[in-house]
Amino acid sequence: MANGTRREKMNENSSMYITNGNKGKAYSDTEKQAIDESDVVVADNISGIDVTREYSDEFYERFIENFQQNHKRRPVYKFFKRFFDIVASLLTLILLSPLFLIVAIAIKCDSKGPVFFKQKRIGMNGKTFTCIKFRSMKTVAPHETATSCLKSPEQYITRVGRFLRRLSIDELPQFYCSLIGTMSIIGYRPLVVTEQHCNEMRERLGVLKMRPGISGYAQVHGRDDVYYKNKAILDAEYVKNASLWGDFKLLFSTVKVILTRKGNDSEKLKTCNSSESQTECEVIQSEHIADAEVATAATLDPLDKAN
Repeated sequence: MANGTRREKMNENSSMYITNGNKGKAYSDTEKQAIDESDVVVADNISGIDVTREYSDEFYERFIENFQQNHKRRPVYKFFKRFFDIVASLLTLILLSPLFLIVAIAIKCDSKGPVFFKQKRIGMNGKTFTCIKFRSMKTVAPHETATSCLKSPEQYITRVGRFLRRLSIDELPQFYCSLIGTMSIIGYRPLVVTEQHCNEMRERLGVLKMRPGISGYAQVHGRDDVYYKNKAILDAEYVKNASLWGDFKLLFSTVKVILTRKGNDSEKLKTCNSSESQTECEVIQSEHIADAEVATAATLDPLDKAN
């Protein structure tokens, strides 16, 4: 489509775009259809994307096709980023060691099970690594499953775990992952192996060329309110434009997000129980569950499948 024609079409359909300012607005079936048809028009323009909304499959395919990755090696940036990760992670682990001890005691007193929760996740170059967190759920909770995939996940969260998740204290052990090099302080949040759709999108968009992070671009632009496929888009935008100054800005923004608890998943769990959001949550859960079933079936022995 020529630029002039495309610009005119975007102006004609500008009222159909959903932005963060219009989140929650009700649209008629005709309007929704028009919005879906205009998805392709804005598919290569991240500024026009409402990160909380699920778009059409055609939209995501067109975005991936149009997205221009950054193929520069950026050795200076990578050197200083790794240097900062080592120094900052080591200092954080030392300074917060008293807090770690208090949290460990609280977890052991609150419920049976280990202090730390270890889970396989997808990291740099698509390789799996062990992600470490303070355990916030009961030991009976499914292990290799994303929280969004669980039905009524609040039933698994412990009393101490609810507090830890609210302030993101459960994520602090990941500074050890950053220290040893499987993660970075700023990057993209690593997903479990069963979240195949988003992991595949990340691979196609070049996201997995970098280390995953304790926090990142998607975490300060909606966090758990972001639709999971849109997280891959935000992750790709971060990797493409990554810089030391940008990382520092995201680091300070992360502190603000934690203190305001904006987009916190513990709040989202409550929202998922409301009548307005229940349908949307069920759709997301069903897609994640389908991914989990495919991944589980792929690992079964032929005799197990027969049984």
